[in-house]
Amino acid sequence: MSEIIETMRYMIFTVSMILLAAMLYGNGHSQELSPIIKVYQLAPKDSFLVQWNWITALDYKKISDWGKVYYCSVNYDDKPVIDNCAWFISKYGSRIVFENLTESSYYLHINFVTFDHPEKTPIDALCVISCNNKPVKQLAFSEMTIKNSTVVLNITREFIVNKTLTVEFKEYSSAGGFFGVWDILLSTLDTLPDAIEMKKSEPEQKTMKQPPAKLIKPKSIKK
Repeated sequence: MSEIIETMRYMIFTVSMILLAAMLYGNGHSQELSPIIKVYQLAPKDSFLVQWNWITALDYKKISDWGKVYYCSVNYDDKPVIDNCAWFISKYGSRIVFENLTESSYYLHINFVTFDHPEKTPIDALCVISCNNKPVKQLAFSEMTIKNSTVVLNITREFIVNKTLTVEFKEYSSAGGFFGVWDILLSTLDTLPDAIEMKKSEPEQKTMKQPPAKLIKPKSIKK
């Protein structure tokens, strides 16, 4: 009987130590255990995106005003990162880079700006997504509906070079700047949580004062 009691005490002690260790060190290791490798929020403050050939940042209101010119309404920013700000793709190729990747497979989650009935607009534009210079997905502007709000791509080892994944978005159009992206996430899972909280600075809460020069209004549009 005494042996059983001692065994139970030992088990209780062991479990207690494990729980204590989890409480003390859990926060320090949470990033390593998280399936989400990297989040690009594409916020107004992310000026480094200019070096990667992204055109400019626009908030929901400015995108909505632009969409009205083409008689279409923009859909709201989608989960899991919702800040209602997007950066727009250049016709010369906009990039995003993920480094220090050690797994053999990942999932790239791209949250595009979408509209209601984009197929009814006169916009003739195509976005081609490439990983390691290899095309993996293409979308016409007419396809930018709520169905394509989040595009998920399986990233295998062939797309990762020297532990680095370079994703390029290239637009084929007459003017450029028709495709916007709310945010981009790299994860080891093909699904994401409902919400991811990101720290927001004061400038991110403000409306962008000027629309981008390259989001061009058409000379004439027939209703």
